Amino acid sequence: MVSPPQIHLFPGLVPISNSAMSLLSVPDTRKTTESGENETLEYAVSAMQGYRPSMEDAHAAVLNLNASPATSFFGVYDGHGGPAVSKYCARHLHNELRKHQQFRDDPRAALERTFLRMDEKMRERKAGWELCKYGGNEQWTDYKHATRFVRFLPICAKPPYEGPVMDGCTACVVLIRGNQIIVGNAGDSRCVLSRNNQAIALSTDFKPNLPAERERIENAGYHVAISEARGNIYRIDDGIAISRTIGDLRYKNNPELSPLQQALTAFPEVRSENITHDDQFLIIACDGIWDVMSSQEAVDFR
Repeated sequence: MVSPPQIHLFPGLVPISNSAMSLLSVPDTRKTTESGENETLEYAVSAMQGYRPSMEDAHAAVLNLNASPATSFFGVYDGHGGPAVSKYCARHLHNELRKHQQFRDDPRAALERTFLRMDEKMRERKAGWELCKYGGNEQWTDYKHATRFVRFLPICAKPPYEGPVMDGCTACVVLIRGNQIIVGNAGDSRCVLSRNNQAIALSTDFKPNLPAERERIENAGYHVAISEARGNIYRIDDGIAISRTIGDLRYKNNPELSPLQQALTAFPEVRSENITHDDQFLIIACDGIWDVMSSQEAVDFR
C-alpha cells in the first residue's frame, strides 16, 4: 500500500480584506498549533484569529475514526456570524458520519447525508443548549438568557427556537481510507494535494457566481450581484458571499424546496483520489489562505 501524504490543516487564518464585521485595529497573531501521527500518516494544525474580534473557526483531527475499515478524518470549519456552528460541527460531524449506516460501504453517500444531517440536528431544540454555550451573536445570547430564566421558573413556556438562523460555517473534510483520499466540501475552504510538487485541487470553491450555484440561488428567489460596499465580491442579496454552508438557516426556510434546492445548501461535493507514490501532502485550509495565495503558491511555500 502507498503511504498517505501528510495532512496540513489551517482553520482561522483570516485576511483583513474579507471580513464583513468590525475588525480589530491590531491583529491577534497568537497561533494555536498541534500535531499527531499514527502508523500510516501524520498531521499538523495551525490556527490564528487575525483581525476578527473573536475566533470563529474550528477543526477536527481524528486519526482513528474507525478500525474496520481503518479510516482517519480531518475537517476544517470556517465559521461566520459567530463560532457556534463551526464548534458544533467540529464536535459532532465526524461522529454522525461514523454512525451512518453507509459509512463502511459507501462513504460518498454517508458524507452527503451527514452534511445535510447537521442542519437537521441544529434545528432540534436540544442542540440549542450547546450552541448557545458557544455564543458569538445576539441570537445565542438572548436564547441563553431565556433558557436560564425558564430553568429557574419552570412554569414559564420554553422560548422559541429556530436553530442557527444568522450564523453558519463552511466544511471541508477529508477521509483517508486505505489507498483513497475522500473529500467532502461545502463552502469555499479548499483541499489541495501536492503530487510531485504540483498542486491538485480536490474541491471546488463554492461562490454565488458559479453558474449552477447562481441558478439554484435565483430559482429560490434570491439575487446574486457584486457588492461594491462589501469588498467588490459576489454576494447573495448583499449578504453572504458563499453558496454552500452548514447553518445559515434563514436561507434554507422555503417549505416548497428540498434541502438541495434552497438558496444555500449544506449538500457537499464529494471527490475521491487514489494515493500514488508521487503524493507528498494535503493542505486543507479556509479562505483566509486562498484569498491571498493560489493553490500552487501554497504548495511551493510548504
